[in-house]
Amino acid sequence: MSEEGGADSEPQYLPDIARVEISVEEIQAYTDEDDFNALAVSLTIEFGSWVCVAASLLPGETRRWNRNQAILGGLLVRYYKLLSALLDQTCQRRRETSFMLARLVFECMVTIQYLLMRNSDELYQAFVAYSLQHERKLREHIQQNIDRRGGESLPIERRMIASIDRTFSVSGITIDQATKATARPWKDANIFERTRAVGLEQAYLLIFGGTSHSVHGNWQDLLEYHLEKEEDGFRPELRWQRPRPQVLYTLCLLGISAVQQYLVFLVGEDAESVCKDLDELRERIRTVNSLHEEFLIRKSENEGN
Repeated sequence: MSEEGGADSEPQYLPDIARVEISVEEIQAYTDEDDFNALAVSLTIEFGSWVCVAASLLPGETRRWNRNQAILGGLLVRYYKLLSALLDQTCQRRRETSFMLARLVFECMVTIQYLLMRNSDELYQAFVAYSLQHERKLREHIQQNIDRRGGESLPIERRMIASIDRTFSVSGITIDQATKATARPWKDANIFERTRAVGLEQAYLLIFGGTSHSVHGNWQDLLEYHLEKEEDGFRPELRWQRPRPQVLYTLCLLGISAVQQYLVFLVGEDAESVCKDLDELRERIRTVNSLHEEFLIRKSENEGN
């Protein structure tokens, strides 16, 4: 694989991914949304398996990523782990925390797509510089404390400095480069601007923008999940809310495109067969998502009668 992507040959070691079979007739007979949740979990597990496979692909000769490739590959590994955590909270029927994780999954996916779209050394360098500004400031603070003691350092300070120095050593950036100016190509575009750049503005506004309430514990989050309104005030709401399958369906549908883009970047035309498998998975998820919407319409009509 070159530094820009690409691979020497088509991977021959891809494992078989368990395929979730769907039956339209059986799904149309569902009477409880938990049935759709269970199916959403199964389909997300299938998608997560593809994410795991994609994240495991390495260059043919070196079997190692360079720094820029490691940013993308590391983000995909993070994406897989976040999906796994989201599934865990969904299966435990905890909508509140599943919403937090859904937001993180979405942001990670957008970051991958944004970096792939721009694919410039300057942006990768800015991504690292933005992250390591904290480490630079922390090292400076530790050194100032040492200087105030006349050069005497504590064991914990020596360990922290050594750890920070190792981080910079493997990151392809010096401490002096971890500045606001170097980080500007990354930090000057916020999450919404990056989302808009990759064409997911509507998904952000309609679905994932509101999940920031859950991440930050805003009033809307408290009101919706953690408080019970009564006439003369509020009481605590300690019960967990049941997750909804739409979040998993949407994340999978959007995530498939991100994984396909990553695979094309990584192995070029040799990714075609895997991308076709992902296209087929997308169609199954779309079918189930459409059937769920029909279920909600029937439920609303029955409750109205």
